[in-house]
This record gives sequence, structure tokens and C-alpha cells, in this order.
Amino acid sequence: MISRRDLLKLVGLGAVAAVAAPGAVRVSSAAPKKISIEQALKEHLGASLSDLKESNLIQVKAPTIAESGANVPVQVKANIPIEQVEALYIFADANFNPWVTTVKFTPMNGEVFFATRIKLAKTSPVRAVLKMKDGTLLAAAKEVKVTVGGCG
Repeated sequence: MISRRDLLKLVGLGAVAAVAAPGAVRVSSAAPKKISIEQALKEHLGASLSDLKESNLIQVKAPTIAESGANVPVQVKANIPIEQVEALYIFADANFNPWVTTVKFTPMNGEVFFATRIKLAKTSPVRAVLKMKDGTLLAAAKEVKVTVGGCG
């Protein structure tokens, strides 16, 4: 059982720690840097745009014109056996950080299919990259024009 005196000591130490902690935590005042599509590909795949092999086996379904970039539906489907695919990466080239998501696949998925909604900062290609188990990078892209109120 803790005594009243010990409890007050703990509360006092907590108060001192709370007052001292803001000086101990270093916060960067610099704004985060915009990342290019090349940097995002290098960071997540260790590759560049020239390393991606365009493939008609991958279909990226997204609206050609999106009224708002805040909520853009995207579907990716590939006519490739699931056993050959390691992961799907989705990138939006013009976003502040182009990497959108990574989806890992297993044979339990049955097929290469993924649907989601993404945020687009402005008109941009939405790029789907399949990383194959042999290390090959297959890609397909769809240009999505972001407008305000449906006006170009």
C-alpha cells in the first residue's frame, strides 16, 4: 500500500516532469519537404520510373474527371496469377507525398484486386505498381483530372 506522503512525492515528480518535458522534446519548425515520384519510388521500391515495365495486364479504374480530389475511387485489377505477385503499390504522382498505399497479397486473396478511395492534391496520374516475386516491377497508370465543382 502506498502512503499519502509517497503519493504526493510521485505527483510532485510528475508535475516537474511535465514542466521540464517541453524543453526536452525537440520539435522541427521546418515544414516537411515535397517528395517527387522518383523519390517515392526509390524509397518504397528501390527503383526509378525507368525501372517500371508498363503492362496491359494491369487495369487501373478511376474517374477521368474528379469533381473533388478529396475522395477519388480507385480500383486496381490484374490478370496475373496471385502466386506470382508479392505486393501492389499505389502512387499519385502530383501529391505532396506520392506514395498512397502498399497492399501485400497471399494466395488466400484469390486474385489481384484492390479498391479504395484516395486523396489527390491536383490533376495527376494514379500509378499502380505490382512487385512480382521475381523482383520485376509491372506498372499501369490512369490520368485523373481534378476539378472544382466539375468545371475544367
